[in-house]
Amino acid sequence: MIKKTLYLLSLLIIVFPAYAQQIKQERTIPSIDPFASGYLSTSLLINPCLDISSIENYDSDGYTTRMVDEAKAAYPANTCNNPALANKLFKARFLQYSTITLVDDPWNLDIKIVEQNKLISQCKDTACLDKALDAIISQLYPLYISIPIDRPPTSGQLCNGKVDLASDKKMDIVIKKLVASLSTDDNCGSEDLSAYGSYSYDEDKSKPYTNVLFDICKANVGDLFIAECKVFGNQANTQTWIYLLKPNIEPKLLFNSYQGPYYLLDSTCNGMPDLMTSGRYSMGEHHTVYYRYNGQQYEATYSYMQVGIGRDDNGNSMSIADLIEKKEIICK
Repeated sequence: MIKKTLYLLSLLIIVFPAYAQQIKQERTIPSIDPFASGYLSTSLLINPCLDISSIENYDSDGYTTRMVDEAKAAYPANTCNNPALANKLFKARFLQYSTITLVDDPWNLDIKIVEQNKLISQCKDTACLDKALDAIISQLYPLYISIPIDRPPTSGQLCNGKVDLASDKKMDIVIKKLVASLSTDDNCGSEDLSAYGSYSYDEDKSKPYTNVLFDICKANVGDLFIAECKVFGNQANTQTWIYLLKPNIEPKLLFNSYQGPYYLLDSTCNGMPDLMTSGRYSMGEHHTVYYRYNGQQYEATYSYMQVGIGRDDNGNSMSIADLIEKKEIICK
């Protein structure tokens, strides 16, 4: 099985002990005053009272003003004229969309956030809003600060045994054809590996050279063929595949992502573990997608753009979940 880990903090602890000691301190919520994300939409998501008047040439066509006015219109009149209430609104919104990036089951947290935002939308005055924001903060702040800074790796398992193909010549041929097709220019063959700098992999010298790493194992749904392009590292995304293998039947694609590698989660759906990918989009952004097994194949059930917004007062990285998309998958 191809082994990866989502958490590289142990390396930082060894190489940078002072830094590791610093980021183990409790998370803090940033101040509203200097806060501004690189994107206006992200800034307004957690700070609807954003003051943009001091930004030079901020609104030559009126578009920015319209976005800000629309954000403020979602709350009772005079919300942003009350500094204490505006700060409380920022705190609640930050907790909502930052905590999403810290949990492995954001779809469950999202249900609570939808309920919270519904209560906010029903407020007609600032007194009601103040009470609703207090409730949100009291619910989310303990969760936000309780999630470990250096979270341990998840322990989800996709496979529960190995597959012996020594006596199965037909399946061996199927797998060789599959590997060959994934190594073509349309897939892994089109990657210029040298462009990504250093990368490493353990290659079985007894196997013919290919552009993919692959393995075959047993899972709850049957025998699986798991493959990925030979590109590793957090600076590069790689295409990944999971196929179901059955005798005398073409391999069935269960999962495919261009934003690999994938990470196994502890939670399950229809007998298979949930998966997550975190594709690098830019220096401070990752597109995070969660997949659940619908009984036939894996489907994207929750995704967001994880936007980095700097570090808090204790040096811990902060991110916001923006552009959220979701789809309900029924689990049995």
